[in-house]
Amino acid sequence: MGPWCGPVPFLLSLLVALSAQSVCWQAILRCHEEQECERAYGQYVAACDSILRGARRHCPSHCVSALVRLNRTVGGAELESCDCGPDTECRRAKRVIEPCLPRMLPPGDGCTEARGRCEADPVCRAALGSYLAHCGQLFNGRKCPSRCRATIGQLLLLPAGAALDRCACDGAERPFCEVVKENMARLCDAAADGHDGPDDLYEDEDYEAKGDGEGDPDATVPSSAAPHLPTVSFTLPSLRANTSSLPPSFLLWLRCLFWISSNEGYFQCEANLT
Repeated sequence: MGPWCGPVPFLLSLLVALSAQSVCWQAILRCHEEQECERAYGQYVAACDSILRGARRHCPSHCVSALVRLNRTVGGAELESCDCGPDTECRRAKRVIEPCLPRMLPPGDGCTEARGRCEADPVCRAALGSYLAHCGQLFNGRKCPSRCRATIGQLLLLPAGAALDRCACDGAERPFCEVVKENMARLCDAAADGHDGPDDLYEDEDYEAKGDGEGDPDATVPSSAAPHLPTVSFTLPSLRANTSSLPPSFLLWLRCLFWISSNEGYFQCEANLT
């Protein structure tokens, strides 16, 4: 028998191509047939409720961590690439949740890789530690004190540190990186009046850690959804920013959400916008 000719093989190949991208409602059914995916999907719905309802603009940390857990399951990864078809509610949910998804960038462009290079350099790693020690008020949303600005200036003098200013938010830390980028421009002003205010005396205060269940009241996650994740809550107020000689985007992503190790979990912070 000779090779097929005409429209039949074309139609068959088209059907195969169309079936390669699963329909979302079918992907959800397959997810619920998988125990780990079903559990992760329930945690995602609870953790991302405020985003899915349109009640807030930026992703809470527990929503991002729930998405990461869901994407690590067999059926969960399929949900990210599935086709909504004519389902308008499905398309809306995909649209509002997209900023919460980790974003992969070409090598050298992402902040995750830039941070890794800095931490691999002893001098840059030490400067990074100094930044974390002296910029507590920045993360608390109060101000960017002079000692904090000084550590930022020192980091900018290092090649690996300067790369942190040019990087783009990516990976699981993307939403927090973008939130801090948006707000740090209002807080860090290198053209300040040149003297320390009363708040500078307390710029090294430790963050106040909260246990599970504290934080955003409209996005409570069951204790089983995020076990042993200490939470740091801070407020990023809207402040008027003057012209700054320091790049306001510097280290904006750093340590808002960072991986400690695969065994110990990760720090979780909640950005409450006012």
